[in-house]
Amino acid sequence: MEHRQINENYQRIAESLIDTEPELAYIKASCVRIAYLESDSAKKADADKLVLGECEKVQAKNKWAINYDFTITLFKNNLVGLSADQIRIVMFHELLHVGVEPGPDGDENYSVRKHDLEDFKLIIDKFGTDWSKPARKVK
Repeated sequence: MEHRQINENYQRIAESLIDTEPELAYIKASCVRIAYLESDSAKKADADKLVLGECEKVQAKNKWAINYDFTITLFKNNLVGLSADQIRIVMFHELLHVGVEPGPDGDENYSVRKHDLEDFKLIIDKFGTDWSKPARKVK
């Protein structure tokens, strides 16, 4: 059974990224609330590809119990061998999924942004194509 818990270190990493990375300025300017979680499961996208992290929007029906708009979960068993810098890149990538748009009444609308060419290009331009290989030095 998977166990997820709040991880304050991941929160500090995310807050630092939100404060310093211009691509995340929209998060800093918003009222969005994000919970940063660690999972003890080893999630896979398919037979060969490990999932390092995921961003999920908290569904309206769960807002009564979860006082956040999004959760970002990093899967600790899949991060084994990654440096602190590589984990920052994983968090940066997951933060790029947080979608915040102005609503018609001045409130904010939230969505999970899908992967797109710009997202992947941004990660590749900043960190290279093989940034996620264990023990790899990154910019």
